[in-house]
Amino acid sequence: MKKSRTQHQERLVSAVLILRKTGVSLLGLSIALFGILRELFVSMEIRNGEERRPHDSDLTGELNYRTGRLDAGTDPYGWYDD
Repeated sequence: MKKSRTQHQERLVSAVLILRKTGVSLLGLSIALFGILRELFVSMEIRNGEERRPHDSDLTGELNYRTGRLDAGTDPYGWYDD
């Protein structure tokens, strides 16, 4: 009777260990997946209406007093002299 009981306990312990390893693996996988999804959503660029045009530059152009930046002088709502 004791022999049967110890074999049962060994099987039970091995099943618990397998379940524990599987649980830890699933937890690690879910944390990694959550991190990847978080990085994807955080890295998405938020587009707004005031996007810089390629010919605009902060190094050349005329000072637009409305925006406080140098641009090509083509802003219809900007003003370019004092």
